[in-house]
Amino acid sequence: MKLNYYWTILLWLGGAYQTLAQNPLITHRFSADPTARVMNDTLFVFPSSDTTCTQIQGNNGFCMPDYHVYSTTDLTNWKDHGEILSHNTVPWVEKDSYGMWAPDCIEKDGKYYFYFPAMPKDKSAFRRIGVAVANTPSGPYTPEASYIEGIEGIDPNVFIDDDGSIYLYYGGGENLYWVELNQDMKSIKTKPQKVQGLPSKYKEGPFMFKRKNKYYFTFPHAPSGSEEISYAVGDSPKGPFEYKGKVLERWKDGCWTNHHSFVEYKGEWLLFYHHMDISGNKHRRSMCADRIFFDEEGNIPEIKATQRGIAKLYAKDAIQLDRYSLLENGKVEKTSASDINWVVKRISPSTKLEIHDINFEKEKFTQVALWVSSKTTATVEILANGKSWATFDIPAMKEGEWRVVKAKTKFTPKGMQELSFQFKGDTETLQLDWMQCMRKKEVLLGKSSDIELFNQSKQRIIFEANQGLIYTPKALNSAQPHILKDAFVKGDLHINGKKVTKLSTIEAGDVVSFSSDKEKQMYDAFAGIEASNFSDQEGVMTESCKLGGKNVGYIENGDYLMFNNLLFNQQPQKVTIGVASANTGGVVEIRKSDLKGEVLASFEIQKTGGWQKWTNLTSDINTQVAKNEKIFIVFKGNNGFLMNLKDVKFE
Repeated sequence: MKLNYYWTILLWLGGAYQTLAQNPLITHRFSADPTARVMNDTLFVFPSSDTTCTQIQGNNGFCMPDYHVYSTTDLTNWKDHGEILSHNTVPWVEKDSYGMWAPDCIEKDGKYYFYFPAMPKDKSAFRRIGVAVANTPSGPYTPEASYIEGIEGIDPNVFIDDDGSIYLYYGGGENLYWVELNQDMKSIKTKPQKVQGLPSKYKEGPFMFKRKNKYYFTFPHAPSGSEEISYAVGDSPKGPFEYKGKVLERWKDGCWTNHHSFVEYKGEWLLFYHHMDISGNKHRRSMCADRIFFDEEGNIPEIKATQRGIAKLYAKDAIQLDRYSLLENGKVEKTSASDINWVVKRISPSTKLEIHDINFEKEKFTQVALWVSSKTTATVEILANGKSWATFDIPAMKEGEWRVVKAKTKFTPKGMQELSFQFKGDTETLQLDWMQCMRKKEVLLGKSSDIELFNQSKQRIIFEANQGLIYTPKALNSAQPHILKDAFVKGDLHINGKKVTKLSTIEAGDVVSFSSDKEKQMYDAFAGIEASNFSDQEGVMTESCKLGGKNVGYIENGDYLMFNNLLFNQQPQKVTIGVASANTGGVVEIRKSDLKGEVLASFEIQKTGGWQKWTNLTSDINTQVAKNEKIFIVFKGNNGFLMNLKDVKFE
């Protein structure tokens, strides 16, 4: 069967864009440096906007042309109010400068003042700080004709104290600065002063808030690599401050920056920050948020960044299992599907997976469905508040295949529940995407990402990204979902996890899934394979390569690549790898069968002159290799990034 693909294109027409999100909060645009503010009982977030560089634009690889504002009243549904300011709408900003970095916004006397750094036309500084004014948080904002005189720098943050005094904090580097503003919010009252009491090393992105008569001066800090979110406390907004430590650990996956804000909303304290979850590119970031807490002394205990985030979850909706509250001895990875999606993998009997604060309300769910993939049989048990609730027998599937499987519920949870997962059997290839609770008379329909479904009128059945659809039996039987006869992706049909040849009458409680049987692509080992075409990996990321295509990067000690997509039609005598490195001391081992298998070749990596300065290294092979041998490339070395890998070729 071949399938005609129909593309739905979302055009921005100036209206508000509604999105439902956990972390990252916004997925239709890149949104970094989020400043969260409560205005008129609504939580607004003012981030910067990352875009893809198409030429020499911006600075340091960051191309940031404009600002949008987002809002929520339930921490779950986010509204994009559209563009509020652009580098080409501010009189004093250099045209097409792509330098609109981290902003802030604050309300005073019914007016909303938006502060932003930008590259000035007059070339008087690297960045100047300007202000735009609006009558509502969502704009429209009117920029002042010129920047604020007397200061220069990045990352403005404005704080209004209880006595009405107004302070502007800013800067990036070894020092951060503060200045008092006049009541007009547009001019400085005092000369800039250095913030006292902060630790050494690079700092930026200051954010001040007050709690119980204590002033919390918070900032991204890079004492040992990328930026962690740190804080200091003082008795005055002018300082000096006492450094207390970090609230959020630094990223260790190649995202160097972080930028944040703290806000109290509806009795909860929240930390907003950014990461490169969607793009895998440190220059295209996405805003996230997690809850924080204060101890009895007013200190902020360090938290872990979660996928669960701050969104409300309801059992009646599809629940993304990769948006966990707790995951130990497992891993979340982004799939290669065109829709942005993550799955839980690296599952073992010791894996701990928990999702907290799911509202079951007063619904009576008689069964629950999982969208799952596994090459072997396994067992998944779900506990609700510690009590066994549903147990799944996972069938063996083809490599890369996904199915909906179901299990009857043992009781009816009520109100807020904490779900935890336990795993038994051979779980090495087990992967989980989402789960869906079902009522007695409901039917669930799911599909693989490369399958398009149509009803009996040949209309495409539209799915929300990465979840199934709930029907009544009558509605699903009427729709008669199927793949068109001329589909170029073949597919299997499963009802209740079992393969069938046609869609018979569907009854209440059935789960139906269409999954592809598209064979995995095999590569001739002697023609070479791009490193980015790995079958599996641990710890690495891919990035654009100067030679074209992609290379594997952000490689650290203990990371590896696995290839089970190579064909050895003869015995190899040599192997060549393409590497680049700004460092010395890393080792690349090529092993067969598994991570501890026999070593085919080993390479000691020296400096090549940079991360995109490529060289080829060749080694002899003195052992036998099977025709479909599974190959592991294992990386070893000291702390930090070791090397980049472009390709592998056997001779």
